Formats: sequence, structure tokens, C-alpha cells
Amino acid sequence: MAFFSEINAFLSLKDRFWKTPSPVHEISNTAKRFIRLFEAHGVARAQIPHFFGHELSLYQVENEQELLKVLSHQILQDAADLFGVKVEWLEGATDELYELNHFYKAPQAFGVWLDQRLAKAVNRDIDGWLLITHMISDRYDALILMRECVGELSSQPIYRYHFCDLWIYSYWKCRADLAACIAQGWKRHCYIYGRELKVSVFEKLASLMVIPDAEYEGTEILGRHFYPENLATEPDDFVKGISEGEFGKSAAVARWLEWHERGLMPAGFGDCGSKFQSYMESIS
Repeated sequence: MAFFSEINAFLSLKDRFWKTPSPVHEISNTAKRFIRLFEAHGVARAQIPHFFGHELSLYQVENEQELLKVLSHQILQDAADLFGVKVEWLEGATDELYELNHFYKAPQAFGVWLDQRLAKAVNRDIDGWLLITHMISDRYDALILMRECVGELSSQPIYRYHFCDLWIYSYWKCRADLAACIAQGWKRHCYIYGRELKVSVFEKLASLMVIPDAEYEGTEILGRHFYPENLATEPDDFVKGISEGEFGKSAAVARWLEWHERGLMPAGFGDCGSKFQSYMESIS
């Protein structure tokens, strides 16, 4: 039965067609989307010329018809690159703002990706969250959301967001891969904190149609704190809530130990391999 449960969970994980209804405000033209992009990231309309440049004037950003006249493809592309969104969204060709970075079954790629981002981030400032919620069914209920500093305004950082896969938190393969990603983040001082979101907020983020941690979007990262780094250091926390009973626990710990052998689990809190090995022996 465990074998078939594993297959069902895997097929559920691979079904990436789940979408929620569009939660965003109606945006009728490219100028409105352009302004929304900046404002939701903490850049006020009047601050856009100073922060973004491109010879935009205060008059143009305050007047949508004038802004439409000067929004070239290059300006749209540069704005999309600045905030890590799809230029097609600015052009009105898609409702999704973000691409997903996929690290399920390849958590070692998360460390490589972080190194590439750190080389470009302002002050090497990257952190993020492991976001979870409580779904009744086998829908995605976890997300690694990273944020990268791209500048400052009035001594406040302005961030670009990165969606690092959607996960099923109770699935043993996901749990071990999440632990490896989180450990690699902490090892690089890219601290990944835990927040338990309301289902409605999580679904907005999972739709890829909203800008994270923005009051206007209804996506502020608020909720119960927890400590995802414990997934890399504490066996009891690591297996808590894993589905498929004893099989799920033992399979998850075995996968944790596999990633440890590949050097992915040290998070800066010492070598916890012996602790997980002892736990494995106790449940075998």
C-alpha cells in the first residue's frame, strides 16, 4: 500500500495545472500595469523617475496617457528584469507575473542558483520564507519565496521576488528536498524564515498573479512563525506531519541522509548527520 501511496502522491505533485481564479485587480492598460509593478514593490509613482531612470519625467508617470506614449519595449523589458517578472504581463499577454524555479528532486541546484543571485544582489542581501498553509486535499501547500535586494529608497530596501517551486509539505520527498534547500540557504547566510499563511493568501501567491508581501495586493507575509531550519537539524521536527505513516518517516529520513552524504545538509549549526542516523535506526 505504501508503494501505491507514493505513486499517488508523486502524481499529485507533478500535476502543475492547479490554478486559482485570478485574485488581482483589473488592469486595463500597460501604463496601469507599469505603475502597479513599482507601487506594489514599494516605489511610489513620483519616485519612479528617480529610482528607475530611463529619462522618465514626473509629468509622464503622473499622466497615464503621456506614459503610454513613451513606454517602449526596452523600458518594459528593463522594468520586468528589475523586478523579476514576465514582460508579457506588462504587455497584457498573460495574467501570470512570475516563472517558477524548480528544485524538487534537484535541491543541489538551489545552492548553485543562490550563488548566482548573490553575485548580483545589492550588498549580497537575499533572504526569504518557507510559506505553508493548511489545505484539505493534496494541493500544493508550501512555497519557498526568496527576496533579493535591488536598491534602496529612503534607506528602505526594494526587493525582487523569486518563486522557488510549489511543494506538498507532507510528502516525504518534498520534505527532504525542502530541508536541503533551506540548509543551503542558511549556510550562505540567506536566511529562510517560516510563516504559516491563511489559505486565501497562499492561494493568491500560488497563482503567480500577484506581487508578494504587498498590502495593496493582499499578500502581506503575516502569520504564525516557525523554524524551517529545524528540518535540517532536528529529526522530530523534520518528520512531524509527514504522510504515509512509518513508511513516510523512514523514507524521508533516508532521503535526508542521502542529501547529507552529498554535502547539502550542513546549515551552519554543526553536523547533524549522526543525529538523523540514530533516529533512522530507532524507527527501522
